[in-house]
Amino acid sequence: MATFTFEEQHMIIRFLHLHGMKPIEIHQQLSETCNDGIMDVKNVRSWVQHFKEGRTSCENKPKEPRPRTSHSEDMIVRVEQMVMEECRLTVKQIAANAGISVGSVDIILHDDLKMREVSARWVPQMLTDENKASRVAMCQAMLSRDRGMNSAFFSSIITMDETWMPMFNPETKWQSAQ
Repeated sequence: MATFTFEEQHMIIRFLHLHGMKPIEIHQQLSETCNDGIMDVKNVRSWVQHFKEGRTSCENKPKEPRPRTSHSEDMIVRVEQMVMEECRLTVKQIAANAGISVGSVDIILHDDLKMREVSARWVPQMLTDENKASRVAMCQAMLSRDRGMNSAFFSSIITMDETWMPMFNPETKWQSAQ
């Protein structure tokens, strides 16, 4: 007994169908001729039906993948617009508004939009050219001010969370009494 691939079995089914055999008879012929791995009667009937409808190819047609609705360009733009309008949305809220899963929203935010959550706000991970230019201009202004004050300007500033504020020491009761 021989072993045939599915494509070879499709050819045999087509040949026997053209000779007028019924699907059950074709399956019996395959069972007698082939060793292991033969098609069941349901698949033989299906292939006979394809050949009756005019199919001539014995190869399996590649299946079309399901369309990706949750990770398309339109959905990425939609999620970005939601975040830009209201940056305090949670991932669950974005998913509910967009009609996609939480995992898809997470992938869009982190991988596609390169955003991360900072203090319950979604912000871009990378600085834009405009952000970089404004930071350079601010630093140059601070350096020129420090040079004008003989390096006394930076010693009077405390930085915290990227907010600049001058240092202020209130007088104690003892100091104000003198």
